[in-house]
Amino acid sequence: MLNTKNPYLKHTIYIFIIVVGSFIMGASFNVFYEPNNILLGGFGGIATIISDLLAKANIHISISIIYLIMNAVLYIFAVKTLGKTFAIYAIIGLLTYSLALEICKLPSVSDDLLLCSIYGGVIYGIGIGLIIRFGGSTGGGDMLGCIINHKKPKISVGWVTIFVNTIVIIISLFVYGLQLSLYSLIAVFISGKTSDLITEGPKSVRAFYIISSNPDSLCSRLITELHRGATSFEAYGKYSGNHIQVIMCLVSAHQVPMLKQIVYDIDPNAFLFSVSVKEAMGKGFHKFEKRNNFVIYNKKVKKPNTSIADQSFTMTPSTQDYESLKTDILNEKDDATNKTKETANNNQTDINLTLSSNNKTTKRKNKK
Repeated sequence: MLNTKNPYLKHTIYIFIIVVGSFIMGASFNVFYEPNNILLGGFGGIATIISDLLAKANIHISISIIYLIMNAVLYIFAVKTLGKTFAIYAIIGLLTYSLALEICKLPSVSDDLLLCSIYGGVIYGIGIGLIIRFGGSTGGGDMLGCIINHKKPKISVGWVTIFVNTIVIIISLFVYGLQLSLYSLIAVFISGKTSDLITEGPKSVRAFYIISSNPDSLCSRLITELHRGATSFEAYGKYSGNHIQVIMCLVSAHQVPMLKQIVYDIDPNAFLFSVSVKEAMGKGFHKFEKRNNFVIYNKKVKKPNTSIADQSFTMTPSTQDYESLKTDILNEKDDATNKTKETANNNQTDINLTLSSNNKTTKRKNKK
């Protein structure tokens, strides 16, 4: 993401990239999808189906107009959920994409449905990814994906888009038939995965767990040669019956062969296994990104109606307040001391009465 202290420059660059992404999507649609009747899925697919059905009834309405009307309600909901900044970026992306559908009337490059599905999905996904990565939206499935991703961060925008588009394609079976729907499904899946790659970046990281008889030397070489940190923790081997150290080290994809070579050089009998890491953030990997576009900072909090008497409780206490507070505390201490003394006196009185009664009883016995 762009790091700049000038907010106007930042917003200008973001808007420029959103416009570029919108035109990439529009060009991909006109070159690969529309000439071969391949559906986009989502709201774009629904708009295409409605436009074709109306055309059969001699009612000609542009796909872009239908698309704008369908996104109106979703846009209002997105504004309330994602804030004003997203609303501005989204309306720019939505209008620019609708304009690109009308302007970018380019000829088709091929009539091969498979090639158009693959390349159209890749190029269309690049456009979606650029728009989403820089805080915008073109409406439809990706706007819905942004809303769901804001509520449930574990659900990516790409997977929401794939899910919505698959439902639309299933509906299109009854309009365009099985063959075109299957090719459309290929295009939708590829565009969704491509948009995820652009949005999240190539975060190919692997976590290696290594069990070695020489963990100290191994960690030293991993740190000095790969410039990666290593974490060791104690474990107990059930097969060997020995206490062992397990080393965990995260490396990028291109460092995997180097790590394996280091392990082999230190301990050819070492045991290791790796797992794919979806995302690694922190020192040595991807930096934490502050995404203001998906956080609601724009809601205004109503100030409570406070009177002068209420405001006095929030003001800094004066010297008189401290003195009165001090006097109250001292009075409470005096009261507690007096109560303690009174209790002690009562107890002493009870003891004296008991002793006097015992003395009287003793005297009576002696007289007898």
